[in-house]
Amino acid sequence: MRKILIFLLTLTLLLPELTLAQADFNPQFIISDNEMFDYQGWMISDIQKFLEDRGSYLATYQTEDLNGNMRTAAGIIYDSSQTNQVNPKYLLVTLQKEQSLITDDSPAQKQLDWATGYAVCDSCDRSDPKVAKHKGFAKQVDDAGGIMRWYYANKDTNSIIKKKGSLLSIDNTEVTPQSWATAFLYTYTPHLHGNKNFWRIWQTWFSQNYPNGTLVKSSDTTSTSTDVWMIQDGRKRKFKNMAVLISRADPKMVVSVAESELTNYESGPDISLPNYSILKTEDGKFYLLDYDTLRPFESEATVRQLGYYPDETIEVTSSDLLGYLSGPVITASSTAPIGVIYQITDLNNKFYFLKDNNFYPIAEKNLISANYSNVPVEKHKKADLSKFPIVYAAPEIKDGLLLKDNDSNQVYVIEKDKKRLLADADTFSAMGYKKENVIPVDFKTLMTIPDGEKIFLNSNLVNSKDKFLGDSEVAVVDLYGSKLPAYLLAEYPSGRIVSGKNIDTQRSMASLTKLVTALTVINEKYKPDSVFTYSNKKYGVEGGNLKIKDGEKIKSKDAFAAMLVGSANNTSRMLALATGLDESSFIKLMNKNLETWGMDNTKVSDVTGLNEKNKSTPRDLLKLFIKSFKDEKIKAVVGLTSYTFKEVLNKDKVSSHTIKNTNKLVEKAGKNYKILASKTGYIDEAGSNLIMLFQNNKDKKQYVLITMGNPDYANRFVEPNKVAEWIASTKTILATKP
Repeated sequence: MRKILIFLLTLTLLLPELTLAQADFNPQFIISDNEMFDYQGWMISDIQKFLEDRGSYLATYQTEDLNGNMRTAAGIIYDSSQTNQVNPKYLLVTLQKEQSLITDDSPAQKQLDWATGYAVCDSCDRSDPKVAKHKGFAKQVDDAGGIMRWYYANKDTNSIIKKKGSLLSIDNTEVTPQSWATAFLYTYTPHLHGNKNFWRIWQTWFSQNYPNGTLVKSSDTTSTSTDVWMIQDGRKRKFKNMAVLISRADPKMVVSVAESELTNYESGPDISLPNYSILKTEDGKFYLLDYDTLRPFESEATVRQLGYYPDETIEVTSSDLLGYLSGPVITASSTAPIGVIYQITDLNNKFYFLKDNNFYPIAEKNLISANYSNVPVEKHKKADLSKFPIVYAAPEIKDGLLLKDNDSNQVYVIEKDKKRLLADADTFSAMGYKKENVIPVDFKTLMTIPDGEKIFLNSNLVNSKDKFLGDSEVAVVDLYGSKLPAYLLAEYPSGRIVSGKNIDTQRSMASLTKLVTALTVINEKYKPDSVFTYSNKKYGVEGGNLKIKDGEKIKSKDAFAAMLVGSANNTSRMLALATGLDESSFIKLMNKNLETWGMDNTKVSDVTGLNEKNKSTPRDLLKLFIKSFKDEKIKAVVGLTSYTFKEVLNKDKVSSHTIKNTNKLVEKAGKNYKILASKTGYIDEAGSNLIMLFQNNKDKKQYVLITMGNPDYANRFVEPNKVAEWIASTKTILATKP
């Protein structure tokens, strides 16, 4: 449908209520029964292609199958799906959820041996014959498929199987499964977190993530196909040829996606006719094709009167026209049924779109080439605007266009007259969008467009090159033997956990909360060079603060550094309120972001970390830090030893500030490692917390260390230093049970 961008003169439509809706996890319904038991949708080749698209170790892995014959991982997965009549997609998600085997490009043998987590638990003795008989990749994959089929066959007679429609208590949460598949998943993994991970992986890999209007092609470099599709209402529609594509879209907007991603979409009717074609049917009727709408001409004479000629028509059959919408009739009095853009030379070169005897003001010159492709532009005088009425209506923009607020980093994609916010830079990149295709527009223009659902795509699941391995169900062992209440040591950037203790136990975060604040600020309207005027009444808070007086002015980037390097509480509040949200709304947004990012055991109650109700776990904090460190603005600050800046406006003759990193290990001499980034936190209720990225001096390997709840404030850096020295000087193995 042609989208028309207009300029609204009234302000009543400029400020719609902000919505951040997205497809939320519903614990009552994880996947449908059809999704669980659709075993005929994929062949071996589809599974193999899926593994290759993600750079998986399993793409080249071969081992003995159940009959003792060498078989590929794809073949073993396919065999289980066919034997047990379960969806191979379920098996792929389970392999990822349990052992990260799809994105891990160098798994340990124990991950392969216990690939789906079947018959093994944290306290299980794996040498027990009852457990050991399930060891092996092929056995594990077959067991995972077989148990689902067994659940289904015995669902009415066996009491251990959780039931569809029955009230369950899962981690103290009431759940009533709305599908048998959901009930079976809770039987297999009786925890919310594990099943939420399953859902997230499924949504990332097998849901239809691309909005209407997205142009896609296969990224398979071995394929000779040049086919391009348009995503529309959950289906992919192939363009007949490049000429048809160019007639209705810009080829530079095409996104390359994995071949397996394309299989998530059913094929719709091909787009075979060029846009704005004049069509003639068998019974002599004439139509103008306006994208997906057919507009009938009143008569053949009307076709001629409007300047079209018989040799310009395309003869079609009635079947060629199936699926098109019916539009308004074109009469002899219709002016510009295709449309034309008027550039008014004596009115500051303002633009108006003329179509069907109506003018529509165009607010954004930047959008003309993208939103009005193949529409002619003509120069006119102001007097020509008197020929037809000027219509001020809600803005309409082409599906699939990418828009960016001139004053922020937020990017939106248009779908069905709404703007859908891309959650972060990772999502933008994971979806294959290109920066050069983003159109900058005025903030007021954006605010005239209603908000749609936010789009978030977990880039860690897209390819092994950007993997995160800290979320698997593998049991973690305290190899170091720390006295700390809780800690975690993981490889960076993969997140593969080396050693840990109580990594899923919630504790107060203290100032580690500021990382959530920082990410949320950046995802909103962070302007590094904007200037704040300090007000203690507005921004003042207890605890450690930047020493600044009322009326003094500092730049946003300096407040940002003070928050992360020196852990200043007042600048945290300054940055949060600078987004335009009140503190309560900003905190709600922080928690919504945490949920989106998959940090299920993290909840914040303020922007500084002073509130003891700010809770997280070492595992969630690992995920938070790795995500934070991907952002260049955060990365540039958290690695600093100190930061110096001058106030923009000073009132007490002390205009220069030098802020030192709160991690005392930064200055410690003689270490066998180098600290690359860190963030500390302390309140009485939390004890001392620390996140630290460091690099071993000898082998240059990098690790993230997270400690929580250290009760010895005076010696709070002693134990973290010991753990870092241990990994820097000792060869260790992965912290999984043998």
